[in-house]
Amino acid sequence: VQSLTHSLNDSHESKRSHILQPMIEVVAPATLSEGYKFDAHIGDKTFQVTVPPGGIEGGQKFMVPMDNTSSESINNFATNCLVPKIAVPVGHWKDGLCDCCSYGPCHNHCLMAFFCPLPAAGQVISRLKLNVWGKPAANNNESAGAFQKLVTLTIAYFSITVLLNLTLAPYDVDPNDGGLPPPPFMFFLQIFRAILHYAYLSVLIIVLWNVRSYVRNKYAIPEDETCQLECEDLLCAVCCSHLSVAQLLRHTTDYETYNATCCTRTGVAAHVPSIV
Repeated sequence: VQSLTHSLNDSHESKRSHILQPMIEVVAPATLSEGYKFDAHIGDKTFQVTVPPGGIEGGQKFMVPMDNTSSESINNFATNCLVPKIAVPVGHWKDGLCDCCSYGPCHNHCLMAFFCPLPAAGQVISRLKLNVWGKPAANNNESAGAFQKLVTLTIAYFSITVLLNLTLAPYDVDPNDGGLPPPPFMFFLQIFRAILHYAYLSVLIIVLWNVRSYVRNKYAIPEDETCQLECEDLLCAVCCSHLSVAQLLRHTTDYETYNATCCTRTGVAAHVPSIV
């Protein structure tokens, strides 16, 4: 009887352990080797997935345990599992750097990337929940306000630039060609205009550099083999900023299923699922 009692207790303990440690079914986004670790997101919850022995192939389903999960978290998990997610490719870019016109030259993501690259980067930042500099955000408020800050900065930059150009226009023409000789204070306005331009350009480069580096590291995308200096992200931000932000926009959502928008925080409609 005592042996039977211990057996029943062990059985109850075993069942309880299974209840307290739910299993999550994960669909492999790409072919990954054994032991590779990546972050998966369910709603606001993030957990780390380790590729099981033998590795996995793209599209393969496998189960992983979810540790330290309370009953409330289990309920939230079950609820969030019903929410569709957009799978982002792992191990490679979705398409090439020069595929900006793959959805047509007048596609909203293409227009945003070429005419408003900094707000476009802000849309990628909002999708990835980063801060205004393209780094992981400390809280949701820091991430939520990033897009608005970059839009405000862009509006302020272009507004001041237009005013400076209108003010300095008569003096930008050589006096021999009919231009006016600039008074002394105009020299300082010209310097200020140059500083403003390079400051805005520097912010754009830094933000793009950080965001592209984050995306490559998050989704295990190797650098191009032709880049021997390991500075692909910086080179893309400096030399191909418009193409780079367009590639990031395409990589972090599904434009084949959902329409792009210009004036929203994430560049897609509010009902579009978040990315994994």
